[in-house]
Amino acid sequence: MLDVALQEDLLAQLHNGIADTQQALARARQLNAEECNRTSQLTADISHQLKTPLTTLRLYTELDNAPHADACLDQIQRMEDLIGALLRLERLCADGYAFTFVQTDAEAIIWEQWQGLQVLYPKKSLTVEGGAHIRCDEKWLGEAFLNLLKNACEHTAENGEIRVQLERTDAAFFCTVEDDGGGVTNQELPMLFRRFYRAEHQNKNGAGIGLAIVKEIIQRHHGTITAANGTKGLKMKISMPMLDRNLTNS
Repeated sequence: MLDVALQEDLLAQLHNGIADTQQALARARQLNAEECNRTSQLTADISHQLKTPLTTLRLYTELDNAPHADACLDQIQRMEDLIGALLRLERLCADGYAFTFVQTDAEAIIWEQWQGLQVLYPKKSLTVEGGAHIRCDEKWLGEAFLNLLKNACEHTAENGEIRVQLERTDAAFFCTVEDDGGGVTNQELPMLFRRFYRAEHQNKNGAGIGLAIVKEIIQRHHGTITAANGTKGLKMKISMPMLDRNLTNS
């Protein structure tokens, strides 16, 4: 009887320990969600406060027709783009967007985004190998591909080449975006997805937010993205699980 009582006591302690751990995890998730919401709201408030003076500056600059008006308007546009990108990133981090997952042709999404980039980079070329129909949010995955392709264009020469490989298995979707721009140092690779980080030889006009947005979008698809140096340049590797059920925001 003593052994049974001892076993029951140990089992109760184990149950209590599990319950305490579950409560601690739930509390940690709650605190993290609250912090994300506070950060998202702060970013939204700052963005809203900045938009009004920027709009006024744009109006005055256009009316003045000063010698440096074009340069001023370019800088104003950069600030507006930065504010918009930062706001999207913070809302993504705080699960502020609803994702809708439908069956979609990944190759079609890539070519659609490339059409817009060809106007900016007419001498660069894109090759897409393979294909895959996947469940995803077409709008947001399109933004992720747009940022990846734009990043590749900014890292390559005027006539740079970009190659995308697509593969779908029963369990997962794999995508590789590789350019011929020479890559980055090994020390920089882990930092490429940090917000505001720009590689040493990258176009300094960039805000350094695009790849951070890509990472958040892929994570919302329950996937991962990593960077490596390929044979000719930078190689971005995406892996996403193929789930038959409707994906949630979890």
